[in-house]
Amino acid sequence: MTQVTDRTEECAAQRLITADVGGTYARLGVVEQRADGMVVAFHQRYACADFSSLAAVLCQFRSDYSAQTQQALPDVCVVAIAGVLQGDTLLNSNLPWKVSLAAAQCEAKISRLHVINDFEALAWALPQLLPAQLETLGAGNGQGLQLPALLLGPGTGLGAALVVDQGGRAGVQPSEAGHAALAANSLLELDVVRLLQARFGHVDSERVFSGPGLMNLYQAVCELRNLRPHWGTPAELVEAANGGNDLLAAECVTLFCRWLGSFAGDLVITFRARSICLAGGLTGHLQHYLQQGGFMQRFVDKGVLSDTLSEVPVFTIEHGQLGLIGAAAWYAARHSSD
Repeated sequence: MTQVTDRTEECAAQRLITADVGGTYARLGVVEQRADGMVVAFHQRYACADFSSLAAVLCQFRSDYSAQTQQALPDVCVVAIAGVLQGDTLLNSNLPWKVSLAAAQCEAKISRLHVINDFEALAWALPQLLPAQLETLGAGNGQGLQLPALLLGPGTGLGAALVVDQGGRAGVQPSEAGHAALAANSLLELDVVRLLQARFGHVDSERVFSGPGLMNLYQAVCELRNLRPHWGTPAELVEAANGGNDLLAAECVTLFCRWLGSFAGDLVITFRARSICLAGGLTGHLQHYLQQGGFMQRFVDKGVLSDTLSEVPVFTIEHGQLGLIGAAAWYAARHSSD
């Protein structure tokens, strides 16, 4: 998804507004392109429910920026956001308000407004990462991030993108891998898929590898064990698993990580990726379980290709301001030759 409301472009700006808008929070910043990389010089976070529109968030950011820096905002803005564009309108069931690109540009008084997919922006940030920002989950060949690099993000949904080398410059290939059919690798996983098929019909990978998917998995396992679910949110389930008193919750979280390892290994083979990064909201919450070994065991369990998978380094990353950095990197790559 890429939309530009004004196609009259000028030389790549060294300073621009970037935004990373999710269902709960909107992160906005002014990013500067310096010789040593992208730097977020000023940033704010807002609760989306506190505002009536995207334009209202942008206007508040303008006011806060002016008050704290005594400077005018740049006139280029790149918004990273999930959803489907239908004409001028962004369709996204997770946002508390509708988004009209033309209205947002006009009301926020922004000369050039660009909208890109939020996970695509996150992928653009990978080449900007410092080694210290990568936490090693599987050492692989002992090297750092290598291209092609797969980015996989279980969160509200499941994002996947590939960062590739385009003649010495990074590029991003978005994907819809989260909507590919879910593959089972054990009798328990087969039983889970059977129950999910009865409930949803087509069972894509996002039905399990996401926050809502974790709850689908939990409810299915409860049904298979003839038990009543006790927890209603991913946060409650993970907290119960961490507490050590709910063995079923711990089993489901462990199963989630192992199954995700199989899926991640499949994508690495499919794209012939040389490294992989796990992002998304669930990654941080499940870091302890990802490190227990089940993820990596299933990641490399690929028959004749197991040795190949064992050489692929696996990292986890904190989302933080990466969406802001990635949106700026996307813009710089798009307009570097203008």
